[in-house]
Amino acid sequence: MTGLPADLNRRRLLTGAAGLASLASLTACGVAHTASEELPIGEHGTDDELPIQTGAPADPSGPEVVTGTFDSKHMGRPTKWAVARPSGVTGTLPVVLVAHALNTDESSIFGKALNMQGVLQEYVDGGGTPYAIASAAIGRNYFHPRTDGTDGAAMLLDEFLPMLAADKALNLRTDRFGLFGWSMGGYGALRIGSIVGAPRVAAIAVSSPAMWADPTAFPQRAFDSYDDYLANSLFGQQDRFARIPVLISIGSADQFYTYTRQWASQLRPPAAFGTSAGGHTNRYWRSVLPEQVEFLGRNLALTPST
Repeated sequence: MTGLPADLNRRRLLTGAAGLASLASLTACGVAHTASEELPIGEHGTDDELPIQTGAPADPSGPEVVTGTFDSKHMGRPTKWAVARPSGVTGTLPVVLVAHALNTDESSIFGKALNMQGVLQEYVDGGGTPYAIASAAIGRNYFHPRTDGTDGAAMLLDEFLPMLAADKALNLRTDRFGLFGWSMGGYGALRIGSIVGAPRVAAIAVSSPAMWADPTAFPQRAFDSYDDYLANSLFGQQDRFARIPVLISIGSADQFYTYTRQWASQLRPPAAFGTSAGGHTNRYWRSVLPEQVEFLGRNLALTPST
C-alpha cells in the first residue's frame, strides 16, 4: 500500500484491529450526526436515491469535455459518454474510469457541483501525474447483470474501454487504468475492480459506496433477488482487493457509513479510509475529490508489480 496523502492523515483512518474494535460500537442504523452536519437522504437511512440530475453542463472554467454516443450491446441502447483530458498536456495518457451515482449520468462528474476535471487540472498544474477521466451512462443498472438483460459493468469493460483505446483523437491507454465512483458508482467501481484485479487496475477511489450487508434487506433497484444479491454483493469478496490500492471516503452522517466501515474492516491490507463530517451529498463528495484525484494519479504513476 502506498503512503497516505497529507490531507488524509488528518482524517480518522480505519486500520486493522482498531477498526474492528470501533465497529462494535456502531449501531445497525448508522451513526449519530449533529445539527451542523448535512443530513442523509432517505427515510430509513439506507437510501441512495439522489435528486435526478441529467445533462449537467460542464464547468466552463475547467478542461474541455469531449462527448459522444455509441451503440451498446450490453445496455441495449445508444449510450452517451464523456471524457476530459487536462489542458496543456500532450501525448498518450492513462485513464480513470468513472462510475456514476444513481439518478445521475455520464455528464454529472463534469458539472459544477463536482467538477472533477477542474480538480484534476489543479492537480496536474501543481506537478501531479496527468491522466484523463472518462464516464459512460449506465442508467439505474447498478453495474451488474440484470433481469432486463443489461449489464453496466460489462458495457464499461467490454465496449467503452476498447472504444476509448481505439479513438486516436482521445489518445488514451487502457491497458492499466484507475477507477472512481460515488454512491451507486462507488459500489460499481469496487465491483469492476474485483472483476479485473491488479495489476491492470492501478487504484480505486470511491465516495460513499452504496452497499448493503444484509442479504434479506436491500432495494430491488440494486439487486433483482436474493440470489442476485449473493452473486453480486461485495461482502465476502474482500480478498480480491489484496493487491489494489483502495481509498474510501465517506461522511460520518452518511447512511452507508456503517455498512461501508463493516466491509472495509475485512480488507487486507487495510484500505485508506477517510471520514469527516458530512452526508450523502455533493458537498461532501466535492470536498474529498482533491485527495482522491491525487491518490489515483500517484498510483497510476507507479510501475505495476506482477
